[in-house]
Amino acid sequence: MSCKVKLIAIAMCMFPLFAYAEDIQYVDLQSRFTKLYVDYLVHDDYTVERTSEIEIKALTEAAARELKDYTLSHSTSIEELEVLEAYTIKADGTRFDVPKNNYQITVNKGNGDNQAIFSDRTRVTIVFPELEINDSIHLKSKNVETEPMFPNYFAEAGYFWSQTAYDDVKISFDLPEQLVFKHAVRDMNENITTVNGRSHIELTYASMKPVKTKREDYSVWSKEDEAGFAISTFPDYESVAAAYGTRALPKAVPTDRVRALAQEIVGDESDKKEQARLLYDWVATNISYGGNCIGVGAVVPHDTDFILDNRMGDCKDHATLIDALYASVGIESVQALINSGTSYWLPEIPMASVVNHVINYIPEWDKFVDSTDSSLPFDRLAFSLSDKPVILVEGYKPGMRTPATQVGDNRQELDSTMEIQSDGSVSGEAHVKTKGHPAISLRAVWRDATQDQEDKFIKSMFSSRNHIGSGSMKKDDPTPLSSEFSFSMEFIKPEFIQEEGTGAFYILPLVPTTMPVYGFLGHSKEEIQGYDTACSNGYSIERLTYKFPENMNILATPNDLELNENHIYFKATYELDGHQLTVIREIDDRTPGNVCSAETMNKQRLTLTKIAKNMESPVVYQH
Repeated sequence: MSCKVKLIAIAMCMFPLFAYAEDIQYVDLQSRFTKLYVDYLVHDDYTVERTSEIEIKALTEAAARELKDYTLSHSTSIEELEVLEAYTIKADGTRFDVPKNNYQITVNKGNGDNQAIFSDRTRVTIVFPELEINDSIHLKSKNVETEPMFPNYFAEAGYFWSQTAYDDVKISFDLPEQLVFKHAVRDMNENITTVNGRSHIELTYASMKPVKTKREDYSVWSKEDEAGFAISTFPDYESVAAAYGTRALPKAVPTDRVRALAQEIVGDESDKKEQARLLYDWVATNISYGGNCIGVGAVVPHDTDFILDNRMGDCKDHATLIDALYASVGIESVQALINSGTSYWLPEIPMASVVNHVINYIPEWDKFVDSTDSSLPFDRLAFSLSDKPVILVEGYKPGMRTPATQVGDNRQELDSTMEIQSDGSVSGEAHVKTKGHPAISLRAVWRDATQDQEDKFIKSMFSSRNHIGSGSMKKDDPTPLSSEFSFSMEFIKPEFIQEEGTGAFYILPLVPTTMPVYGFLGHSKEEIQGYDTACSNGYSIERLTYKFPENMNILATPNDLELNENHIYFKATYELDGHQLTVIREIDDRTPGNVCSAETMNKQRLTLTKIAKNMESPVVYQH
C-alpha cells in the first residue's frame, strides 16, 4: 500500500470520530464554578462544622448582575454562621475585598424575647464590589451546628447539576473513626484514609465542558440521577422513621381539648369511616397551612394547643392533629413520611432529607390521607403523592407505596347543543359531569369565587373580539370536599363564525372544563431517550350537537376515527344529517401507574399524533 493510500485510509477511519465530535453540543454557560470546596468536621455528639469555599466566574453581563449579591442563610437557634472571606477577583487577578458595610442581614425573629412562629432563618446578603463580566466572586464561610437536627445521627448528600460547569470540586469529611456509616459516590473520585483515630474521606470532581441535554421533562427525577455523594449513619429507613417519631409522636397524644373537639365534630355519627372523614374534613378546612422552619422545628411538630389556637400548621402539624383526633375516637392512624416532589424511589443510602412531607395512614382501610390540601376530599391523594414510597413512622413496612392513580378514577362527560345563527353567533347549553381530580379542581375554582367573579368570567368566556357575550351557570354546591361535581351553562357567543362566505371552525366545547378530550393530546415534540416521566390516566367523552341555519352548507367534516393501542382508546364519529352535525369524541387513557418509561411515552406519542390530526380537521362551511 502506498503512503498516499494509507493517508486516505486513515482519514476515512477518523472521519466518523470528527463527525461525532461536531454533533456534541456544549452548554452555553452564563457562569462557572472555578472552585467549590466543602469540608465537614463531624464531632462525637454528631454536631457538624461545615466550611465552604466557592469561586464563581461571571461569563456574561447577566451573570455578573446576578452574582453581585450572594445570600447565605442559617437557622439562628441551632446554627452559627461566620463569613471568613469575601472578595471580588478581577479578570487580571486583582482582588477587591468586600467592605464591612456591604452586608445586609435579615433576621426572622419573634416579638421581643419570644420565639418566631414560622422561621428563625437569618439571611446574610453580601454585595461584591467592582464585579463585571469575566470577574469572579470568592466566598469562604463557616457554619457551626450547635444542635443536630436528629440526635445521634449524621447524614449529608450533594449533587452536581450536569448543565453546570465545575472546574475544581473537593468535598471532604472528617469523622470519628468509630462512627458507623454508609456512603455512596457517583462519578466522583474518592480517597479514604484513617489518621489519629479519625476517618477522612476526600471526594473530587470536575466537569469543565458540560454537554447540553435534550431532556425537557423532569417530572420524574432525583438527585441520584446526577454526579454526587451521600453519607449517612442511619442504618436503614426504619431508623429514619424512629428518629422522626421519637420527638414527633409524643405531640400526637390526645389532650382533653383534642378529645372534646373530636366528640364535637363526630357528634352522633357511629360509623368509624364516616367519623374519620368528618375529622379529616374539619382539619383540612379549618387548619390553614403555615410553615415551621425554626431550628429543629423543621422536623418536630408544634403542640396541638398551638395548632388549634392559631388554626394553622405545616404538614407535621396536620398529621399530628389528625393522629390525635383519630386516637380520641378509637381510630388507629400512623404518620407516614413521603417525598412530594419528583422522586419516586428511595435512595440506597438512608437519608431523612429524601422525604419532605408527612401524611397519615389508616391501617383499618389501608388508606392514606393528606389534610394539608384544603381542596382534597377524604377519598383522594394529590397526584404528587401517588405511587410514591412511604416510610411509616410506626410499624415500618419496607417497600410500601401509596396507591397509583387507578383507571377510572378521573372522568369527565360533556353534552352540549349549539345552534348557529345566520349572523354567525351561536347560542347553546352544556352539561358537565366530573369525577376525581377534574371535580376536585373545579370545586377549588368555584369554592371561593364571588358571584361578581363568576359573572365576569362567564362574560369574558363567551365574548368575542368585538361584541359582549352572555351566559348563566348552575352548579353543585362547591363547598363540600367531594370528588364529584356537575354544572351546566347556557350561553350566547357572538361572532362564532363568519357572517357570510366560506370559512371553517374547529370542533371544541365552548364551555371551560378541566379534562377536555383535547387536553389529553399534549406530548413531547421529540422522542424521549433514557428517562422516565410522570404519567396518568383518565376518561373523557364529549357529545356535541351543532345546528346550522338553512342558508348554510357544510362542505366538509372530519373523518371518523377509532384507535385502540398503547393503553389509549379513542373514538370519534361525525354524523351530518341535513343541517345538524352530531359529534361524539371519546378518549380512555388506561395507562397504568404514575411513572412511564421512555418506550411507553414514545409509543403513546405516535398514537396521540394520530388523534391530534383528526381533531385538527375543521368543519368547512359556506353561507
